Amino acid sequence: MKRFVLFHLAGLLLTVPVLRAAETIKVPFNFQWGESAQRLEDSLKRVKARVVDRREIEGRQCLVVEGIPQKLLQRAQFFFDQDALNEIELHYGDPSWDSTQYGQFFDQTRRNIEKKYGIGRVIARQKTRDGDVLQTVIGYQWVQDMATLSLYYYTAEQGASSYRLLSLHYRGF
Repeated sequence: MKRFVLFHLAGLLLTVPVLRAAETIKVPFNFQWGESAQRLEDSLKRVKARVVDRREIEGRQCLVVEGIPQKLLQRAQFFFDQDALNEIELHYGDPSWDSTQYGQFFDQTRRNIEKKYGIGRVIARQKTRDGDVLQTVIGYQWVQDMATLSLYYYTAEQGASSYRLLSLHYRGF
């Protein structure tokens, strides 16, 4: 009887999926948290990306960059607190896509992130109306010791006109 139980217990253990540790959330483009704005700009020039705007947002310096050679990346915003990189926001999309294509891209992006970092936590799921504009926000977040990653899908629709954006927000601690 003991042999029978041990045999079946071993068989059950072999069928249980192996859980692997989630990968560490890395800073995009091989940058490091704490890098200076000048060092980041020097790196971006080497790949022919350009700073199209500089602004201050909530007391932090923000560089808006276009031309980073990555498929479907429209722009990136790099945030610096006391000249130390602490957040990157990446905007993805294609103006020719309809809502179905954006939805599929969002779902595939979420699944890819979950394969690396585990199941994300829903942080936003809402539809609101502002006058005749219908806005939708869906968001997921992954939190680790040294960084967080948030994925958002935003739409604004007014009659036949629409604006859609998928964004990834990396933040270091």
